[in-house]
Amino acid sequence: MKCFILSLLAAFFSVPVAGHHTDGYRINGKIAGLADGTVIYLVHEFKRIDSATVDKGHFTIRGILTEPVFTSLYTGKGDNWRKLADILLDNREVSVAGTGPDFGHIRVSGSDIDAQWKEWFDRDQRLGYQRHRLDRVYQSLQKSDSKPDADLLKKVMDELAADRITLLKSYVSRYHDSPVGAILPTLCTLHGSLGRADFMEMYEVLSPPMKNTKMAKETLELARKAKK
Repeated sequence: MKCFILSLLAAFFSVPVAGHHTDGYRINGKIAGLADGTVIYLVHEFKRIDSATVDKGHFTIRGILTEPVFTSLYTGKGDNWRKLADILLDNREVSVAGTGPDFGHIRVSGSDIDAQWKEWFDRDQRLGYQRHRLDRVYQSLQKSDSKPDADLLKKVMDELAADRITLLKSYVSRYHDSPVGAILPTLCTLHGSLGRADFMEMYEVLSPPMKNTKMAKETLELARKAKK
């Protein structure tokens, strides 16, 4: 019986966490326009964590992460640096391909968590851009005698801002058991509009494993610094 129980425990703890692979990450890159010998840097929080050199149009970056992290791929240094891609990276294989060494022409595939945060980002950016366009009209109305129109437009802008917060919270809730839910509060550009209660609400909805990640702890730090 003792041996049977030990076998069950061994089997349980050998099962990998969903989306997390014990053999590390592997980034396979093929981006048109990158000359052989070009160095590609994998960066996290402005610090280089890995690199590779383009050979015959390809590059491969391998390593092991203790937990998923938000990373970027760059080429060049100093004033000549260029961002190629952003990746929510965990220990799995992903592909990076593009028609040119330009951020807008490069796509990452092979990772559900990377696709999920980018889905949120695209929706958030559309709302943010709509508000930006309305704000330009609002500023013009403020300088004229059209106060009623300006007030009405301000109300629409406030609704769009609230929609961005609702969207953020909905994605955190949807992916509460995923690195996506843990990292979105730190990636958003709404920190000035979020209060302590907002950050704590998003933190509390996370699953216990996600609450223990560095990403979630950064959300707690944002909550500590936020307005009440």
